[in-house]
Amino acid sequence: MQAQMPRGGDAKVQAKLRKLMALAERGEGGEKDNAQRMLDNLLARHGLTLDDLNEECREIRWFPIVTVYDRKLAAQIMSKVCDTCTPSLYTSKSRPKKVGVEVTPAEAIEFELHFDTLRNALAAHFDEAFSAFIQANRLFPASPSGSRDMELSESDMRVVAMASAIKPTSVRPRLERKGNI
Repeated sequence: MQAQMPRGGDAKVQAKLRKLMALAERGEGGEKDNAQRMLDNLLARHGLTLDDLNEECREIRWFPIVTVYDRKLAAQIMSKVCDTCTPSLYTSKSRPKKVGVEVTPAEAIEFELHFDTLRNALAAHFDEAFSAFIQANRLFPASPSGSRDMELSESDMRVVAMASAIKPTSVRPRLERKGNI
């Protein structure tokens, strides 16, 4: 179901106005101010008001998911974007690798921006968390090979900090090592 187009506005103008409105509402600093100024000018030029833009319907938009964490992240982003503790996510048998979110066009822009950016950041954090788990459980040879005179990067420092917070998992070996009789 599509909302009626407000007077004086075609689909392209509406889309541009909604993007500017989203930036004017949620942007920061100069970006927010510039978006508001441009929005006001375009609204006046097309004989529209903010009420015309706010009378938009919500529709389900579909976004790709790969992991269970993508779905959890989508729910958290919906909580933020729609300011609700009970976000709705949709699934479909015909779209098994997608999650649906019911949003306005402005919310869809905000959701997509957060989802794309945070999904990549979460994947990087998972890589670091895996490395920290390896370090905490000492899953590497007991005697290091080669010289170890290298500086630690910021990522290495985060891994070390995470590793210090991980409780090592106890494993009882079944094999005896040579020399341990």
